[in-house]
Amino acid sequence: MSTVDINQMDSENDNKTLDKKQIEEEEKEMMLKAENEKLDDSEDKKMEGEGTVRAALAGDVTEQGREVKPKYIPIGAIKMPGFFTRNSEKDKTKEDESTIEKDTEHEKTLEKTDDDINTKPQIGLLQAFAKLLQPKDNDRENDQTKRLGIFNVKYPKMFQKKNAAQEATLASMETLEDKLDTTNDGMENVKLDVADQEEGKVATRLPLKERVRQRKFIIDDIMVCVVVVLVLLAVIIGIIVASRAGPPNERPLRLGRYITTLTSCGAVEGIYDEGVYKFYGVPYAVPPVGEKRFTYAQPLNNLSLCWNGTLELHEPTPLCLQMLENSTITGDEDCLTLDIVTPHVHYGYPLPVVVLIGANSLAGGIGPAQPSALYARTKEVVFVRPNFRLGPFGFLALDILSNSKYPATSGNYGLSDLLVALQWIQYNIKHFGGDAESVTLLGHRAGATLVAALTTATNAQKLYSRVWLSSPSVIFPGEPLQQSQNNNEQFKQLSKCNDADCLRRITPTEILSATPDTWLGNNIDSLPSADEFKRSWLVLDGNYLRVHAYESWDKQKKAKEEGKEKVFKPMVFGTAIHSGHTDLLKMKHMNWTADIVEKMVNESYIGEKNLTETVFQHFNKTYEGLVELISSIRTLCPLVSLARLRLAAPLYVVTGAGAGGGAAGGGLAGIDADVQAIVGTFESAMPEQRRFMAAMQQLFYYFVWHGELAGPAGGLLAVGQDLLPLPAAPACDLLIREDVVPRYAHLD
Repeated sequence: MSTVDINQMDSENDNKTLDKKQIEEEEKEMMLKAENEKLDDSEDKKMEGEGTVRAALAGDVTEQGREVKPKYIPIGAIKMPGFFTRNSEKDKTKEDESTIEKDTEHEKTLEKTDDDINTKPQIGLLQAFAKLLQPKDNDRENDQTKRLGIFNVKYPKMFQKKNAAQEATLASMETLEDKLDTTNDGMENVKLDVADQEEGKVATRLPLKERVRQRKFIIDDIMVCVVVVLVLLAVIIGIIVASRAGPPNERPLRLGRYITTLTSCGAVEGIYDEGVYKFYGVPYAVPPVGEKRFTYAQPLNNLSLCWNGTLELHEPTPLCLQMLENSTITGDEDCLTLDIVTPHVHYGYPLPVVVLIGANSLAGGIGPAQPSALYARTKEVVFVRPNFRLGPFGFLALDILSNSKYPATSGNYGLSDLLVALQWIQYNIKHFGGDAESVTLLGHRAGATLVAALTTATNAQKLYSRVWLSSPSVIFPGEPLQQSQNNNEQFKQLSKCNDADCLRRITPTEILSATPDTWLGNNIDSLPSADEFKRSWLVLDGNYLRVHAYESWDKQKKAKEEGKEKVFKPMVFGTAIHSGHTDLLKMKHMNWTADIVEKMVNESYIGEKNLTETVFQHFNKTYEGLVELISSIRTLCPLVSLARLRLAAPLYVVTGAGAGGGAAGGGLAGIDADVQAIVGTFESAMPEQRRFMAAMQQLFYYFVWHGELAGPAGGLLAVGQDLLPLPAAPACDLLIREDVVPRYAHLD
């Protein structure tokens, strides 16, 4: 029976009953089997291996004589009766056999055409390639990988590339296999063998928004997310690096030794030495000479006062004009400069600034508060030491000077120098690697007295961050301006000047010669006497100093209690237990006996008050005991009284433990011991001396970096080989009770 007859019979089936249709279907089946038996064995083998694939590739799969294109069945679709199936297994078998027969006839027809010569080899290659790409059963669980045929190599789906014909071929093959395996139970879910593999295809066909909603992601989505994250990370790292980028860590050196930086008045060139950068004699104010003598310091705020080009600052400059303890004169009147020692010259990481303000007395005397190259480098701080006027050039108060200007005031010129120097530091220290927001004032002896006075000046509050006072005076300023002018009338008589112009014309030597010797004395190493001369260089001038320091500190104490940290500036007081020791006192007697010590005490104010026996209950009758008594009256106990009554500030006491006090000091803790340990000039040959030095440095540099002490915030601390609390000071209690302290505290 021909294919045309079969098609005609199919068209008539719609009008026949169910029984007749079944009978005719059986007859049709027998006829199809008879025709299949006529096929050659070779053609049967060929059809078994290639017929289905070729028919699928050619798109000739038919159903009851009608040409039907392969349909894609989504996962989870419902198989309805008549959708590639019949209602019985018999119908299914008949359809399969009919399909095979029709495929065979179609292939024979193709072989007779001329195009078959060129098409057949191509179909064979596609068939082989389709077999090669067909996934294995044990690999279907992993929908993210495929196997490359005989090589058995897995690769991601994103690298699979198929053309439309290959996809159609595989879809047809899967549809035909599914038809052969599916049972007919009316209505059921289609079971696809390649569901896992096809799930990835379905996901790729969904929009991104839909994949996100269904949480069906493919490897392309993951890789895109990874790329985006890496790009964002690279951008963030670039932003961080760019934000930290700035000038080079160090400026280039000229000739490998000289370095240049900027100031508000022009470029300056320093020198690289001892692993640090040193700038000697940086000008910070107008030279106080000629008409500027006995006037307050003026900042360099005019270009006419600056310099052209680069100012070389390679060598140390002279100190301010002063008279030393041995009555020698040194220094220069044009001296308003400062020295800077810094480990770095850059803007990246500004370091804390330590301003060294030291003098043995306000009349003069070179103290140990000098910049240290070693500790600038190892402690990572910037040292600044400003020069300031001393003696009559810095503190002379006279009516003829007050009346020469408005407002009518005089004195405290040296204090104005320090104020302008601190202003210069605020504007320029960043060019030297320093942090203007972290400035510690380290004052020693007379320098500490000046720093304490600066804490009372309202316009100085914003120029520093914290204060360290080593052995300051607690009696300042002692007198108002009018009284100080009357006390200084002797200077006018000795200088033979009756107006301010005369005082500005005479030579510096004449100025120093007109200064009475009693103004240059220092009573820090002597016991008090009832008739001793008392004179303070500082005065309440109504300009820089308007109130007593006690009043200002009371306000700061209340501000601290109320939590106003911006008003309160952290302060630390300190001294040495043998601060009254000097080489001059030690050499007064070759052998200090108990009788000599007792005699000196009886001849002092202590003996006049009949306190000798009581005092020796706390001090022994040796040179060391005598020095401790002098130190307690002049320095230590006045500070204890101040710390207890006026300030909630810590007070440390250097107690010895190997601290040296000069060539003749033996193991005494002299007045310079703490500052020498801080700047590294302390003699540390013995292990106990090195331990003391380390303890003192730990105390100071922690305060510089953090604004507080590493130990307790208040009370007394004993600094020996270690930091220990000092619970009581019974000797000070006695001297305070008997009104010896602070009445006879040293002034400078």
